[in-house]
Amino acid sequence: MIKRWRQTLSFLKPLANRYIGFLLFFIVYTLVVEQVGGLPSIHEAWRLEIPLLLYLYFYFNRITRKSWFQPLVAALPIVLIYFLFDTYHLLYGRLLRVAEVTELPELVKVMSLKLKIVAMLVVGGPLVVFAASIQWRRVRPILVGLVPLLALVIAVEYFPDSFMKAFEKTQKPIEWMSDVESVGHSGRLSMTMYNEARRKSSLIKTAAYRGNSTFIKAFDNEVQKVGALGTKNNIHLIVLESFLDPNLFRKLQLSRNPEHPAFTALFKNKGGLSISPVFGGATAQAEFEVLCGVPAMRELSGIEFDVFTGAKTLCLPNILAQGGYHTIATNAFYPDFFNSTNAYTGLGFQKIYYPGEYMPGCETYLSTGDVTDEFFMFDGNLLPQNLAFVADWIKNNPGKPLLNYIMTVYGHTPHLINTDKRPMIIKASGMGQFFDDQLERAVNQYYYRTEALAEYVKGLMQIDPKSIIILVSDHVPPLLYGPNTYRDLDYLGKMDDYIHMNRVYIIENGRPIQLKTIHHYDIPQIIISYLTHTKFEPTLTAKATSPDKRLDLSGLRDHYMTIMAHAMDYEPSFFDFGHSAVAPTNGK
Repeated sequence: MIKRWRQTLSFLKPLANRYIGFLLFFIVYTLVVEQVGGLPSIHEAWRLEIPLLLYLYFYFNRITRKSWFQPLVAALPIVLIYFLFDTYHLLYGRLLRVAEVTELPELVKVMSLKLKIVAMLVVGGPLVVFAASIQWRRVRPILVGLVPLLALVIAVEYFPDSFMKAFEKTQKPIEWMSDVESVGHSGRLSMTMYNEARRKSSLIKTAAYRGNSTFIKAFDNEVQKVGALGTKNNIHLIVLESFLDPNLFRKLQLSRNPEHPAFTALFKNKGGLSISPVFGGATAQAEFEVLCGVPAMRELSGIEFDVFTGAKTLCLPNILAQGGYHTIATNAFYPDFFNSTNAYTGLGFQKIYYPGEYMPGCETYLSTGDVTDEFFMFDGNLLPQNLAFVADWIKNNPGKPLLNYIMTVYGHTPHLINTDKRPMIIKASGMGQFFDDQLERAVNQYYYRTEALAEYVKGLMQIDPKSIIILVSDHVPPLLYGPNTYRDLDYLGKMDDYIHMNRVYIIENGRPIQLKTIHHYDIPQIIISYLTHTKFEPTLTAKATSPDKRLDLSGLRDHYMTIMAHAMDYEPSFFDFGHSAVAPTNGK
C-alpha cells in the first residue's frame, strides 16, 4: 500500500515544478477569465506568448532572493500585468495598448478617493514586494537576463516593420477586425507588442500622407460646397457623455418609464442608433469620429487626440470655418482632459470654452454651478447657459452661421447623483444576485438628463428653427460589471456589436428624423448632406460582413492617416486656413 502511494506521488512530482505550476496556473486563470467575458485563454499561444511568459518567470526567479515563497514573488509582476489587461478588457471591452498609458492621468482624475486607494494597494503592493525581493547587488545576472527583453523592445520601437513581418510569418493569422480574437491566437503580451510596432510603423509613414492630394482635393471640394451655399443654416452638435437609454435593456425591470415625457413627446420615438468606436470610456475616440468623419483606428496613439499638436487638419470644423462658419466648442470638463484644447484647435474650432472654475481668468460663458455630491457638471446647468449664449450670438451676428459643438460630462462613471436635488424616483430590478447600483443611478440620471435635453432642444427650435440639431451618446458606460451587464440584461437583444450601439437623435428644421443604424464617423457627412440638400449615403453599411468592412476601411485608412499626419504637425505645411490658431493655453 505504501509503495503504491509512493509510486503515485512520484508520478505527480513533476507537477510540483515551479515552471509547470506557473504555466498551469496561467492556463487555468485565462480559461476562467474567458468564461466570465474576459480575454481568451492562452492555451493556443505556444509560438511566442507562452515562451515569453516562461522566460520572464525564469528571469524573475534568477534575480530574486531564494525562499520558500520565491516562486510566488517571481510570478507577481506577470500576474499583475495579466490582471491589468483583463480588468481593462472587462471594463472597456478592448485590449490595452502601450500608448494608452498616457490615459492614466485622465483615469486617475475621474476616480474616487476610495478607488485610488484600492488601485494603489492592488498595483503598488505586489510591485513593492517584488522590488524588495530583488538581489540588487547581483548586477550581472540582472543585466544579462534583460538582454532578450531589451532585444524585443528595440525591435518593436526601432525596427517595427521587421518585427511585424517576422510576427506575421511566425504567428497565427491576425484577425484585423478584432484584437480579442487575435489575443486568442497569439496572447496578450504578443499582440500588445505587435500593436505597438504597428503604431510606430504608422508614425514613420505619416510623412507620406501630408501631401495626399486625393484627400486634400476632396476636402477643398467640401469647403467650396459650403462656401458657395446661399443659405448657411446653423449646426448644433451635442455629444452626450455615457447617455444610456435604459429602455434598450430587454430584461431590466423599471418602476416607471425612465424617459421624461417631454423628451418622448419631442422626438416621437424617432431615436436612432449609432456605432461608437469605444465601449465604457475613451470619449475622445468618439469625438474624433464625430468631428473627422473617419474611424478612430488607434494606429498612432491609443487616443488620437493625445497626439494632436494644434496644427490644422482636415476635419468638419475646419471645412465649416473655411466655408464661412463661426466654429465654437464647449466642453464641460477640464481643458487638459484628453488634450482637448490642442485637439479642438487642430480640428478647426475658433473659440473653445471650458467652465470658468477650471480655467480662471479666461474667456468663457460657462460655469459648473453647484456640483456638490456629483463632481461632474449637470446637463441642466450646462445646456441653458449654452442656449443663452447661442441666442445672444444669433441676435448680435445676423447672417453669420454657427457651428455649436458641446461635449457634456454628466453621466460619467460612477454616476454620482445628488438625491437632494434629483431624488431617486425610479427603481431597477431584474438584475439577479449581482445588483448594480451604478445602473440604477444611471437610470435616474437619464430621466433628469432627458428633461434637460427636451427643454434645451425646444429652446433651440424657438430661437433657431432652420437648423440641424444632433444629439449623440459618446459610448455606453461600463457600469459595475462591464460588458457582462449588457449581455445579462439583453441590451438590444444582443444584436451584432451591441455594446457599441448608442442613441442618436436628429432634428432638421424643427422636424425629428430617423436614419438606419449609422457609425459615429457618418455624422460629418450627415451635416454636409443637410447643408447641401443632398441625400446622405453611409460611409460603410452597419451590417456589412467583416471582409467587406475590412475592404472599405482600407480606403478610409488613407483618409485617417492624412488627417493624423497634419494633426501631428507643428507647422501646417500645405495650406493656410485663413485664421490664427487658438492658443492652447487660453481656451479662447
